[in-house]
Amino acid sequence: MKKSTRRLLEKIGEEASNRLTHYRYNRSERLHPRYRKGQISALEWFCDLSEHYLIQEKLLKVELRKQVWRQMEAIALLDPGPYRQGIEDAVREMMPLLED
Repeated sequence: MKKSTRRLLEKIGEEASNRLTHYRYNRSERLHPRYRKGQISALEWFCDLSEHYLIQEKLLKVELRKQVWRQMEAIALLDPGPYRQGIEDAVREMMPLLED
């Protein structure tokens, strides 16, 4: 996920959390109780949604590494030769990018 997407998710989660606090604890505003409840429900949903995708972003990196290692295990079954060596070298060159 791009850093800008991560920032967007963090911003949405923070803003929803701030507004959620306002609607939960600010009783000075005269709001219909069902309106307040609707606001709280929607804002909780935004908090959960942003948290879910931030977790997915972390898991995506792990899953990508696992997939590369699965492919490396399959490549190990190939007969040794220039083709296999080319694949292994390309993967070794790309691995540092997966660590960032």
